[in-house]
Amino acid sequence: MPLIDAVKPVRFEQIDLGQLFETSESFGYQAMDAFAALSGDRSAIHANSETARECGFPDRLQYGFLLASLLSRIVGSNFHRAVCAAVSLDFMKPVPAQARVEVTAKVTQVQRAMRSVVLAITMNSEGTTVVRGKLTIVFLLKD
Repeated sequence: MPLIDAVKPVRFEQIDLGQLFETSESFGYQAMDAFAALSGDRSAIHANSETARECGFPDRLQYGFLLASLLSRIVGSNFHRAVCAAVSLDFMKPVPAQARVEVTAKVTQVQRAMRSVVLAITMNSEGTTVVRGKLTIVFLLKD
């Protein structure tokens, strides 16, 4: 089944304060290498296990902006005709390659006049918050 058929995104009128949206992922070496090729970011701490260990980490570190791409998944998979308008993230703790990250997006504000929604973002790995922030989305068209 095509992805578009599997998704039942909510419309702006269906959004409630406190509503939760979640996803999770563990990015391995292949995804990280693909991100490096797309972004041009070849920082050794992300691309070389030995360098990461020399810096005190158990393995290569996942790219923060690769983790941030999970916000695009949250928006594209859950919201009908919405786009990201603003993102603010604090990277609290590095995440080793292949570690699972759970993402929770909680509706904290609904602005009816602007058809926008603010989501509090929390990313956890191994029981620890690794990223937190907020994401503002705007719904483009009335249905």
